[in-house]
Amino acid sequence: MHFYTIIMEKERLNMNLLDEFQRYDFSKIKEQNIFLVGSIRFKDYFIKIESILQIIFKKVVYLCSVDGLLNKHQFSVEEWDKLQEIAIKKLHNHDALLVIDVNNYIGEQTSEEIEYFQKVIKKPVYFLSKLQS
Repeated sequence: MHFYTIIMEKERLNMNLLDEFQRYDFSKIKEQNIFLVGSIRFKDYFIKIESILQIIFKKVVYLCSVDGLLNKHQFSVEEWDKLQEIAIKKLHNHDALLVIDVNNYIGEQTSEEIEYFQKVIKKPVYFLSKLQS
């Protein structure tokens, strides 16, 4: 086995992970501070895209709540509503939004965040589905 292959197997951004996302052109995102939004059902995408954007594209990437992303089913309705309120507040600190819309799916809460970002904050919104090359 070649030395480079051994190293790549130990790296998080190995060829298997990168091949999964090769059809997306993340270089279209010009802004520096990116906030990821989307459905909890795509949590694996959030985790992988966060690493790709940070390590390869040197972006500063944020998520609303890692605990919320990984454990949504454990939160009460009141706790989840509070997390959503915080997510809206956090939107103000970012240059752009990246919507993780796998198979063009966008949930109700994500739609609200997108609408707020476009109408109130008035900064760019990117959709993963539209970054496909």
